[in-house]
Amino acid sequence: MSNIGLNIGLRALLTSQSSLDVIGQNLANANTPGYSRQRVQLGSSGVIFRHGLGFGTGVDATMIGRSVDNLLAGRIVNEVSDLFRLDSRVSGLSEVESALGEPGGFGMSSSLSEFFLSASELSANANDSILRTGFLESARSLADGFRSTLSSLEGLRGDSARQADLTTTEINLLTERVANLNHEIRNQEAGGVPANSLRDDRDQVLRELSKLVDISYSEAGDGTVSVQTSGRLLVGQGGAVEMSTQLAADGSVEVLLGGSSEQLDVSGGKLAGLLSVQGGYLPKLFGQLDSFARDMIIEANRAHSTGIPQAGHMTRAVSEHTIADTDGDGALTDELLADAGLPFDLSTGTLRVNVRDLESGVLHSQEIAIDAESTTVGDLLAALSSVDGVGASLDGQGHVSIQAEAGFGFDFSGRLNDTPDAAGTFGSGHASLGTGAQGPFALADGDTIDMVGPAGAFSVSLDQGDFFEITEATASELADVLNANPDMQANGLRAVVVADRLFIQTEGSGATETFQVAGGTALASLGWTAGTTVTGADAGATVTVSGSYTGAGNDQFVFTPRTDGDIGTTAGLLVDVYDVDGNLVNTLDVGEGYLPGTELEVAEGVSVSFGFGTLSATENDAFSVDLVSDSDTADVLVALGIGGLFTGTGAEDLGVSEALLADPSLLNASTSGLSGDAGAILELLGLQYGGAESSGGGGLEAAFSNIVTELGFETQSAMSARDVEEYVVASLDQRRAELSGVNVDEELVEMMRFEQSFAAASRYISVINELNDSLLALI
Repeated sequence: MSNIGLNIGLRALLTSQSSLDVIGQNLANANTPGYSRQRVQLGSSGVIFRHGLGFGTGVDATMIGRSVDNLLAGRIVNEVSDLFRLDSRVSGLSEVESALGEPGGFGMSSSLSEFFLSASELSANANDSILRTGFLESARSLADGFRSTLSSLEGLRGDSARQADLTTTEINLLTERVANLNHEIRNQEAGGVPANSLRDDRDQVLRELSKLVDISYSEAGDGTVSVQTSGRLLVGQGGAVEMSTQLAADGSVEVLLGGSSEQLDVSGGKLAGLLSVQGGYLPKLFGQLDSFARDMIIEANRAHSTGIPQAGHMTRAVSEHTIADTDGDGALTDELLADAGLPFDLSTGTLRVNVRDLESGVLHSQEIAIDAESTTVGDLLAALSSVDGVGASLDGQGHVSIQAEAGFGFDFSGRLNDTPDAAGTFGSGHASLGTGAQGPFALADGDTIDMVGPAGAFSVSLDQGDFFEITEATASELADVLNANPDMQANGLRAVVVADRLFIQTEGSGATETFQVAGGTALASLGWTAGTTVTGADAGATVTVSGSYTGAGNDQFVFTPRTDGDIGTTAGLLVDVYDVDGNLVNTLDVGEGYLPGTELEVAEGVSVSFGFGTLSATENDAFSVDLVSDSDTADVLVALGIGGLFTGTGAEDLGVSEALLADPSLLNASTSGLSGDAGAILELLGLQYGGAESSGGGGLEAAFSNIVTELGFETQSAMSARDVEEYVVASLDQRRAELSGVNVDEELVEMMRFEQSFAAASRYISVINELNDSLLALI
């Protein structure tokens, strides 16, 4: 019995000592990251039967266990992965904001505001050479800023790719460490010894790994864990699988596992945050900036290309962009204009070309029709060359060149024709008779117009072959037939068209000029009376139009006198003004009391003045003024890059015309050609807050602000999510600390408890020894 007592005491002594050793280990690792509190698990020893009685043999230390919650550990790994993904994304987006100079107003927003501020200053004094230079320098600064910002962002993307590669190297080191710990744990626990410290080390490595990439893991019966990322094995029984990166064709980073070419979809950890910026947000931002720059080029060049330089005209214009031989036949002129490799789209519309005779000052305008589905490069060149005073050609590199003939200048503006009665159909010195009504005219094959001129009587016969459809003959077709007639030429007569009305006139002017419409079957359709004699005048009326058209759409004002009379003399002499639809716009009193040369306001920013002369409603006097709000509805100038402010096609190659920088007087500031006019600059300025079709009509500043705001929203959202995730991780860590961490106060209480157990066991052994001594003394 005494042997049993001694054995019980000794076991109690040893288990108390073991417990104190583990408590000491806990206290020593109270601040060790990832350490899990350990406890000696105690159990009663076996029973010995003697004399029919079962005697306990004391206590055994069965094992040293860890205080862990595996479900909690798994959740912590998941949340840590999300936290570091968000933290990495916040860091990346903050660097993007710094590259853009936002927030703070030191980046692109500031450059854009400075550009519009310079435009505003120039609009107040468009002829100031210093302001012109300042405006162009602000445009260059804006373009330089775009390219610089794009370069910084490209550098940032490259840095992110390198960081991603370094992160995979860290991941490979950690997965190799997990594989090694698996091996050590399996070997140790195969001998029946729990690998508590090794398991703590492995849990800590798994946590570190989750900071870099999303992982999930499961434990096998031998104590090893298999680790997966995005559903694919990262660490298994065979060891760690190597992770690597490669750059895709679009510059984004692809993550690969082992020898597989299948891209890994990383969803957590620092790596996911890097990829979300490098391969997600940055390409999107590049697209937004490029689209913005492209829209700015289109809108600014629309305004500038249809403006007028300081000289009032151009003498030469060369396209920035070149025609491409897209069909590979070696020829360029047969290319469809819309498919000629130009960087910007064309649409079906018209291009207005204004040509001024620099000696006489007479302005002639002609519209060129462009069909996006059929107009070729050759068609455009031919149409431009058909305009009196200019010629167009294609150089060897595919540049379109427009050249004015000597003594002429041209532009593509919507300017008002200040001398609209160049043909002399409104009180001029020519003998002139108009149709009154607009075409088309219901003529018939074989109809005639009989006339008497200075050379005698003659008749013009009309043939169906000269018309597309003679029953719907246009004024232009009829004028071509008359002008081709030898008798018309011999009699010094000509036919002109004004506002779709046909006029027959004498070539010369003066009171001696005369002709008669004697008869003919076509007269009824033309509204003429047989026997009408028309005589010229020694002093013809002059008409001057001024102002700048402010209407929203293209239009035409047609001016016709209501009665016959002398300007400034005849009482009640009125001039009616009609729009293109025949609606009466205004009626001007130019009779008694009107001082010839005085400007009269018509409508939509248009004014007109009349010199001395005689007007005739009987002879259907009329003149017209074309009103143009958009002189290039086809966008052909923008597509070719003719007369543009900006060069390039997007953010990467955005620049300012070198010709303008070299000579600021070439800046197209005006739309009317009037001194001090800044219509084109005002159109540019209007893009600041509205009118930018390509940007949805909200203005360029708003469009760029949307880009910056979206970036700020992305950054703030990531920050907010990170803050929430930090709280979640902190809460879970606190929970783990309560379950698995070392509480020094608790350990001290445990130490006192086992100290008492140790002392009690020692005392028990002493008592047993005393009893044994007493028994031996009795023997």
